[in-house]
Amino acid sequence: MESKVSNLPSPSVRKISQNTSDAIVVGAGIIGLAAAYALLDAGNSVRIVEQFSPGAGQSTRTGGGIRVAHGSEVNAQLTQLSLPTWLNFEKQFDIDPHYQETGHLFLSSKNTKSLATQANLLNSLGAHCAVLSNEELCMRWPSLGSTDFEVGNYCKTGGYLNHHRVVAGFVQKVQAGGAHFEFNTRVEGILQDDGRVTGVRTSAGLFTGETVVNAAGPNAGVISLLAGLRIPFVSRRHELLILEQTAQVPESVPWLIDIDHQVHMRPDGSGRALVGGFLGQNDPTNPDRYDKSVSKNWSTAVRAQAAQSFHLTRPDSAVLRGWAGLYPGTVDYLPVLERSIPGLVTAAGFSGTGLMHAPAVGQIVADLVRDGNTSAVDISPLASTRFDGEQKPSDSTGF
Repeated sequence: MESKVSNLPSPSVRKISQNTSDAIVVGAGIIGLAAAYALLDAGNSVRIVEQFSPGAGQSTRTGGGIRVAHGSEVNAQLTQLSLPTWLNFEKQFDIDPHYQETGHLFLSSKNTKSLATQANLLNSLGAHCAVLSNEELCMRWPSLGSTDFEVGNYCKTGGYLNHHRVVAGFVQKVQAGGAHFEFNTRVEGILQDDGRVTGVRTSAGLFTGETVVNAAGPNAGVISLLAGLRIPFVSRRHELLILEQTAQVPESVPWLIDIDHQVHMRPDGSGRALVGGFLGQNDPTNPDRYDKSVSKNWSTAVRAQAAQSFHLTRPDSAVLRGWAGLYPGTVDYLPVLERSIPGLVTAAGFSGTGLMHAPAVGQIVADLVRDGNTSAVDISPLASTRFDGEQKPSDSTGF
């Protein structure tokens, strides 16, 4: 989906009063910024309330992945709708996002049925997925050596980009469009009148508006509770490493995902590699008290597993840098995207897919604010009412 916003009026055209705006977006991560961008394009005045600064949360603590290959129809569709924005980002936002198309290769010996299901889904959506045997894998990517995997799903569309540059591009555009930022401001309450959300109470005072958008990432559950809603948002801690150039990982290799051992690797340019994975540990964590540094035990384990899985690096490959972050999600790994109650739109819980889905989500949020629904994609599977019954993971292909 290519957003329509290209020549927003100057800030003087889109007036915003001292305390009132058409829409209040809570959170200036990539989802909140994309929502603000689309809302401005639809003619709304917008105020963004952010407890720190734009992109300071989880939007820039990932691997920058853009992935069409998912395990659920709605996730695949959201990336497909967003892809034109990423491909045309420099032209639209005046900033080169350094997009690199690697493609994605899901590998398995134990979960071949899951890969068959994924391939059928992707091909039915027009996202070509090649199912490759062990022999075909070794022939296509000789650098992988004699891989032990029985089958691989290869989707050539997708890759990674520089999320810091993406955040900067969105910030520049929404500021030019007249959005007002409230930095270093906490939301402490949700204002309601006769069952309708009418604004927010913050550490900087009261702000009112026709609609509040909950795009608060790991704090989305707190915002929901302030509005009287109980949505089972959870945050899962993840870690990533960049290996030194001595790893000599060729740039021709796709983003590799071993779903049996939950480890992944992609080239990072000039022989470097990004390595990550849950390694079977995927427990929820407290978003206010998680450790942002890489654990030594995990660093040792993930490098050993990556070496064993992909045959490209060594267990002792030198680490250039590393970091930990959160995947703010839900108990079934799918986001909540809905008009939750009158005056409140929720766009949160993306489980690591927020960056790749942001342009489409922003447009859907604008649709929900204007019409209460959207024709872009069927978002009924993302309604919070799905948690009223017993739930099973709907898309656990995240990494």
